Amino acid sequence: MSPRGQTQTEVTWIGVRPAAEVEVVYQALDQALADGFSAGDGRTAALAEGAADAYRWALARDARGPITGARGNRPVPTLWTLTAEADAAAVLIDDPACPADARDYALGVHDALAWLCGHSDQQP
Repeated sequence: MSPRGQTQTEVTWIGVRPAAEVEVVYQALDQALADGFSAGDGRTAALAEGAADAYRWALARDARGPITGARGNRPVPTLWTLTAEADAAAVLIDDPACPADARDYALGVHDALAWLCGHSDQQP
């Protein structure tokens, strides 16, 4: 109970972000993809798809991580699990043998998870 006798609602966190904020970002990105994603700033659809897949996994709508296939171990993945998936994406990004579309996808995953983990203030 709060000081005024009101029940406080429990906030679900995904990394360092409230789940409600992540949901809004995911829904906007998912809608942009459904509408035929187009960005004039050089971003590719593969980058947007990677970010959307990362958000979907973080929101516990996909059972396995977008890069490693790791399972989330709670209703939503822990900060450590999110960070490990971001690290796996970073390995692909730095791999010179990684094809451009796969690198863009991994960059989308990485950037979304870095934002969720508080490593970046930039939402993809």
